[in-house]
Amino acid sequence: MPDTLNNFIDEQETPILLEFIFSIPAPESSILLRNDILLAFENWAEHRGKAHSLPGSWRFLRKVQEILCLPEERILIYRHRKASCRFYAMQKKSEKLLPLNARTFLSIKERLVNPNLPAQQRTMELNLAPFYDYGPSLKDPNTIGNGIKHLNRYLSASMASQPEKWHKALYEFLKLHQLHGVHLLLDGSKIRNVEELETALEYGLDAVERSSDHEDMTRLKKKLTTLGFLDGWGSNPARILETMHLLQEIIEQPNEETIEEFLSRIPMISKVTLISPHGWFAQENALGRPDTGGQVVYVLDQAKALERFLAEDLRNSGLDIDPMIIIVTRLIPENDGTTSNQRLEKVWNSKNVWILRVPFREANNEVVGHWLSRFKVWPYLDQFAIDVEQELRQEFGGRPDFIVGNYSDGNLVATLLSQNMGVTQSTIAHALEKSKYLFSDLQWENFEDEYHFSVQFMADLMAMNLADFIISSTSQEIVGTDQVIGQYESYQFFTMPGLMNVTSGINLFHPRFNVIPPGVDTATFFPYTQGKRRAKEASRELESILFSREDQDCLGRLARPDLPPIFSIARLDRIKNLTGLVEAYGKNKELRERANLIVIASVVDPERSRDGEEAAEIRKMHRILDEYDLHSSVRWIGKLLDKSGTGEAYRLIADRQGIFVQPALFEAFGLTILEAMHSGLPVFVTMFGGPVEIVEHEKSGFLINPTNHEAMSAHMVDFFADCAKNPKYWQTISKAAMKRAQSHFTWELYCRKLTRLAKVHGFWRYSQSMQAKARMAQHWNQLYHLYIKARASAISRH
Repeated sequence: MPDTLNNFIDEQETPILLEFIFSIPAPESSILLRNDILLAFENWAEHRGKAHSLPGSWRFLRKVQEILCLPEERILIYRHRKASCRFYAMQKKSEKLLPLNARTFLSIKERLVNPNLPAQQRTMELNLAPFYDYGPSLKDPNTIGNGIKHLNRYLSASMASQPEKWHKALYEFLKLHQLHGVHLLLDGSKIRNVEELETALEYGLDAVERSSDHEDMTRLKKKLTTLGFLDGWGSNPARILETMHLLQEIIEQPNEETIEEFLSRIPMISKVTLISPHGWFAQENALGRPDTGGQVVYVLDQAKALERFLAEDLRNSGLDIDPMIIIVTRLIPENDGTTSNQRLEKVWNSKNVWILRVPFREANNEVVGHWLSRFKVWPYLDQFAIDVEQELRQEFGGRPDFIVGNYSDGNLVATLLSQNMGVTQSTIAHALEKSKYLFSDLQWENFEDEYHFSVQFMADLMAMNLADFIISSTSQEIVGTDQVIGQYESYQFFTMPGLMNVTSGINLFHPRFNVIPPGVDTATFFPYTQGKRRAKEASRELESILFSREDQDCLGRLARPDLPPIFSIARLDRIKNLTGLVEAYGKNKELRERANLIVIASVVDPERSRDGEEAAEIRKMHRILDEYDLHSSVRWIGKLLDKSGTGEAYRLIADRQGIFVQPALFEAFGLTILEAMHSGLPVFVTMFGGPVEIVEHEKSGFLINPTNHEAMSAHMVDFFADCAKNPKYWQTISKAAMKRAQSHFTWELYCRKLTRLAKVHGFWRYSQSMQAKARMAQHWNQLYHLYIKARASAISRH
């Protein structure tokens, strides 16, 4: 039985809402998006004097994501809750809502956008729903992003209901476990089954309990070895006792906390590879170049933090093994003053973390010498993955224990490596391009020459569906908010007209999704108040660059250098919206009276840029500076700062009681926000994307709408005015920012959660029925070779 509007709103409002929906003037595309719908309804209701008398209609329309405007009907996407949509058709003068399936909806949408498609054409359809008929599944969308908890719960319930099956799986997993070729945990010749394991545990616990804390560990290990327990249970009697008790509890009465804690103690990981192919991946003279920003900082910090954490983890297991982390990126022979032409480079302040660079090769095996945009790398990734596997096996002396992909290209390579090497794999999107560019799927052909989204979106889907687990910095990245769909959510269904209709692209209710926010390098980004840690000579040099030096890379002479500074640092591209910040500042005379603006961005000469979008933004910046006559209140630093210089820049701004502004039109997370907060700067950050989960509005920072210049600049005026009235106000926000960053966003917390995920999924990967997963992998193997690889090969390499 079809739904009706009366099921959603008061019966008296139904004819009014119907009148509005069919009165909307359809745009050229005949598709109205949520914001357009709400704005149109607001204007329509005000014109009729009903702006405040239609509560049911407002509630209904706030859940409508799109309306397709056909001559005699309207097609709606109704997002009744996060991660779940329904499709309805509406007829004029009928309150009935006729349900549609995703296939029908996308077919209508496809032909609405491209009416010239042949009448009999059947567009390729991708439906992955049948592959998710197995295993655990979440129910509540508010739990999405906490997949490990659900998976542990599923494991504990399975062990309780099918103890024989799952205890055997756990026994076999422990018996076969090894690291660096060394057999660990259980000796299968002495402990041959679950029953013998239970008996051995009783004797083992008795032996450990009888030993004193000061007893020679060599003697205790000898006793345990006699019973069938090998190395890996712990570094001291207390640790061994705890670990054995956890295993005994799992066998006797499993629960989710015990399972996670026990698996987290198994020494599974010592060799990790992080895949990040694009950009200028280097430790100096790289940040700020095209495609070289937060991801490079993230991966380098992540690698060093993982090494520290895994070293301690392995020591706690009683093993004398040093972890090894290899960051895989692209080798660029034309290095432009970076180290991008070095095959192997040790990461600073690490013991065994390395950058391994592997070149892209042409079809004739010739090495590609020049830098490539992240949108142009697709023809090279298949051979790159083959070469990377060979290089990794050489460096590790075997295969890695864990693979982490970064961004679309790194995630595809990580997926290919994982499938071929049989290694647990995680993906990190950083930013999914699909949600950045309006109608990037519908108008894919218009984007194709520059962005090649037809390849990237499918590569994203392959990596998402084959990854053991997915790391997201925020829950919004996955499922959005009540108002806005999430980045991953946008892959549930979409059409690329004439090419592909994705009716079920990703299952957001699968427990592979987990939120783990990153941290920052606290040796670099520390509070401005810690004066003894600051290098005075370097600080004076940087102060000159920020506030006074005039040369070809530093523009602007401050007429009133005593004013507090507004500070922002980012690449100059459209999404980062630095030109929008400068324009908003230029429009607000009161803000210009209260503060200067300091921007570190790219280069100041567009002729020196290799990126078309960046060059256009540079020219736009010059036009804005001239239009609003900002040369005496704005400093534009077109100079690359190293990491330590960036950290001191935040502190110098804080010394002058300034603020940090992140004005992106969309930001998946925002590492610079964390850097500023750890340094003690009050932050003003975009309300679109992940930053809303970092900053508590008006407590530890402020959320701004970067598309509303007047409101954005007014927020800053109000802040500086409040600081003038109350000298302690700046300190209040500064301290709250530091407290928030230090308690919620650290690499130690990140690594603890990441390694637990890797270990739990390592066991899950081993113990689950591989038949369904194998079918999914086989399906994607065909799609990869017949679609992704084929379309990537057709991309021009010049």
